[in-house]
Parts: sequence; structure tokens; C-alpha cells
Amino acid sequence: MSALRAITAIAAVTFATSVFAADIKLTTEDYPPYNFKEGDKIVGLGADQAFEIMKRAGITYDVEMAQWSRALGLAENEAGYCVFTTAHTEERDAKFLWVEPLNKATTLLIKKAGSDVNPTNLEEAKAFTVGTQTDDYTESILKNEGFPKIDPAKNMETSVKKLVAGRTDLIAVSEAYFNGLVRDGVEVEKSIVLAESLDGIACNPGTDKALVDKMQAALDSMIADGTQAKILAKYE
Repeated sequence: MSALRAITAIAAVTFATSVFAADIKLTTEDYPPYNFKEGDKIVGLGADQAFEIMKRAGITYDVEMAQWSRALGLAENEAGYCVFTTAHTEERDAKFLWVEPLNKATTLLIKKAGSDVNPTNLEEAKAFTVGTQTDDYTESILKNEGFPKIDPAKNMETSVKKLVAGRTDLIAVSEAYFNGLVRDGVEVEKSIVLAESLDGIACNPGTDKALVDKMQAALDSMIADGTQAKILAKYE
């Protein structure tokens, strides 16, 4: 290939990449009912809202489902990346540009069904080993509340297995996730409420603010016209 043809080919590839590059790169995790796969399709109360937001805003996007540590890490470190469904905690507040609320979440401490682990408040719960997911918002809450015996796992499914096997006393999960476990026949029970928070889409602060504003406007319209309520009801 001549030098001229090589330069022309490289220029063509560069042009095509710039033309078809997505405006926003979305990341998420497998965490039903917020985000999960049905066949090859990502769905859930967070995912359905995120994709409708992008559609209404007229924003092109790619989406990747990964372990939470990767999904969150990309949004923390790379401009143009946004992660969902993300609890808006005090620790995370200034790290991201936020599109919210996707949901108002209650976070629980849950136990194995029939367990004699019965804390009545957070101080009593600190006596027990509490499972969570690495880099999950629940891990941050537990640390901020001063829990001394935190046992993080690579994902929430592993944390649940450890609880049922008796390797941890409690785990911290969203109420929606707990309800899904119960529907699936997993032998767990509610213990106490750990925290209340809002869930949203968290975008790297280097992301184009005009795009994030469009996303927020799209979500506001979904709340106003009842679309959000319909999506949330679908996954109750």
C-alpha cells in the first residue's frame, strides 16, 4: 500500500469513528430489579428509565454491563461515562454530575430466615459480620456508620450465598433487591432499615454538561407524564 493510500485509509477510519461514536457511554451491573438481562436485552426499573431518557433526549449511547467495581470505576475516571442505577450518597455527591431521581430507595440489613440474629438498631447490628458488595453504596454506608466487621464480596449474588451458608450474619441490600430474593424463594428475612437514599444516573464530571442537562430534562418529563411511575410499578 502506498503512503498516500495508507494515510487516506487511516483518515477514513478516524472519520468513521468520530461520526459514529456514541455521545454517552453507559455502564451498569446485574442487580435486579434495577438492572438485569432478559435474553440479550438489559431491562429493569433503572435500565428502562435510562434508555427512555436517552431516547427522549436524542442522545446516542453505548451500554456495558459489568461487575459493579468496573461499572462505577469507568464513570469515576472517564469523561463521557455515566453509571446506573447509582445511590446518591454523601460520599459520592461531588464525584459526579447527577440525573435523578430514578427511584427512592430504602436500604435494609437482612438475615437468613430463622436466624437468631436480631438487632433492634444499628448499634446492636455492629456486633455482627455484615456482607456487602465491593464498591457498592452499601459498603460506603456501613463504613460511614462505623460497622467494624464488613465482609465485601465481588457481587451481591456471592454475598447472598455467603449469608444463606451462615458465613455472614447480615447483608446490606436495597429493599427492592430483597423483595426479589423473596419472590425467588431465597430464605432471607428483613432485619432493620439501614438507610434511605435517592437513586440516579451518575456521570463523570468531565462529561458534556449540556448532555447531562438534556438527560435531566428528559427524566423530568418522564416524571411529569407518569412514565416513571409506570416503569416502577412494572417491577414491584
